[in-house]
Amino acid sequence: MIHKFDVCFIGGDLRQTYLAKLLIENGFKIITYRLTNSKEFNLNTTDDISYAMNFSKLIITPIPFSKDKKYITDHIQDGNKLTLEEFLFHLKSTHYLIGGNLIKEAIEICNKNNIPYLDLMKIEEITIFNAIATAEGAIAEAVMKSLGNLHGSKGLVLGYGKTGKVIASKLKALNVDVTVGARSKIALSEAFVSGCNILELDMFKTKVSEFDYIFNTIPSIILTKELLLTLSPKTTIIDIASLPGGVDYEAAKELNINAYLCLGIPGKYAPLASAEILFNEILPLLKEI
Repeated sequence: MIHKFDVCFIGGDLRQTYLAKLLIENGFKIITYRLTNSKEFNLNTTDDISYAMNFSKLIITPIPFSKDKKYITDHIQDGNKLTLEEFLFHLKSTHYLIGGNLIKEAIEICNKNNIPYLDLMKIEEITIFNAIATAEGAIAEAVMKSLGNLHGSKGLVLGYGKTGKVIASKLKALNVDVTVGARSKIALSEAFVSGCNILELDMFKTKVSEFDYIFNTIPSIILTKELLLTLSPKTTIIDIASLPGGVDYEAAKELNINAYLCLGIPGKYAPLASAEILFNEILPLLKEI
């Protein structure tokens, strides 16, 4: 098949929008389908998913690939979403799939039909930068959504993976009294060595009310209604865990708790820098195919 386009963007946030601009500036032909701000950026766009994919070689999808394992794009303004089923129907052996946190169903289709793919969130450099951008954005969200200062406050970071580590480090630099809550004894040991207070999750029920800020990175409902009942009305929760998040949001609303599920932070706070990281990773691949 003759490909009219080097790259097709299916959905995505401003990271992919800036990536598309970078590719165009470097001589690549692109087409977009329901990409954020594609028209404002004067990008080549179409509403025909079949046309977009059939005439493209490299298919770039959002990060994460799918938030709910049902849809790829989420266009609330027109109520029209691209389903996972429809996307996979148009995915052919002539394609090369790129996305972030590719789900099992997509990988199985790729393996079955000999479709090469790349999961960007399996690349160490990208995940580290993603953690930095996410941490900075989470802290920015905390500043905007609270009535107090971070300086001199007490902060709890739930989870001590890549992003949790960066959040804790940056909070300490802002003179926050940081406590890390985690299940893993190794993670707690690492947090202690880095100068943080530590709290085993089995024990934090009796301590959670002490914190002004809670940053959650654990993708399970850890802040239950029982725990939310103990919080001060001044506590601000910034939840960056993947859907459904780590908070009982129905209870939080009922109790008027300041809890916010903040997804896609790198695309909101560092889209150009994120796009440059992705561009440097994708460029060698584009030159090969």
